Amino acid sequence: MELHAQDEGRHASGDEELWGESWYHDFAAEDGSYGGYLRLGLYPNQGVAWYWVHLVRRGQSLVLIRDHEVPCPTSMRGPLQVASDRVQGTWTPVQPLRAYRITTEGTGVALATPSDAFHGEKGSDVPISLDLTWEGAAPCFAYSATTRFEQSAWVTGTMTIGDETIDVHCPGQRDHSWGVRDWWLFPWIWCSGRLDDGTWWHTVRSVNPGAEAFQTGYIVDASSDEWREVASVDVGYELDDEMLPTSVDLKVGDLELSITPELHAPVLLTSPEGKQSRFPRSMSAATTADGRKGRCWLEFNFPEGVAHLGG
Repeated sequence: MELHAQDEGRHASGDEELWGESWYHDFAAEDGSYGGYLRLGLYPNQGVAWYWVHLVRRGQSLVLIRDHEVPCPTSMRGPLQVASDRVQGTWTPVQPLRAYRITTEGTGVALATPSDAFHGEKGSDVPISLDLTWEGAAPCFAYSATTRFEQSAWVTGTMTIGDETIDVHCPGQRDHSWGVRDWWLFPWIWCSGRLDDGTWWHTVRSVNPGAEAFQTGYIVDASSDEWREVASVDVGYELDDEMLPTSVDLKVGDLELSITPELHAPVLLTSPEGKQSRFPRSMSAATTADGRKGRCWLEFNFPEGVAHLGG
């Protein structure tokens, strides 16, 4: 796919019920003390948008907003502005294919344990406010097999949860995709992060056994500000009883990583027909065999009743 500045904005939709367009942004403090992710998913043929805000801090509860009934905006031009009773936000490129800003205000829920996200998301209300900008650390990486691009980035701004405000300055990742996206079709792993020597990585791979894997990704070497695409991705992982990851061995091209999930921020996804998929996301520590360390966001998708490599 050849990228153009207008690809930061909305695209004409297909006719399929599950045709969607999403903007996905995360951030992870290098010392592991805070992080989070936001996702705006538009489903114009269903008339709704999905709005996710998941915020983590060491030693504190997961706080989240997950609203799947936000009215889908009708304008195809200008900043994306969305609002519901629980959340409102503006999503806009500051510099196309280079920098992107999100502002969000809403009421989140603090969960006693992260796995409560799979069991009703019951907890106490907490006000949330975010003003964050993603500034590219390397050019955007366009997928060859689907309409999607990714970018490693530095994230700056502020995050307010209740009466605590955190000045954000840390690595992160963003992506934008459009097309039919069926969360309940097959399992996958996705991961992106940065090591303390300045190496960035991103990867995604399907994890259904007995099938040819979809796999892609890139590495930005410490001495470079350009990505190099990887040809192969290998993974092994362990899960707990809630299907949250406990350990992951990941090889992205020639980069071998041992990943330890630290702060979980999962989602339960239910299809229009009632099918479910567990979608664990975790801010994680990463180490290499030669002693380099870093932080990353790790993601799995486990559709109900669909086999995956870990079970």
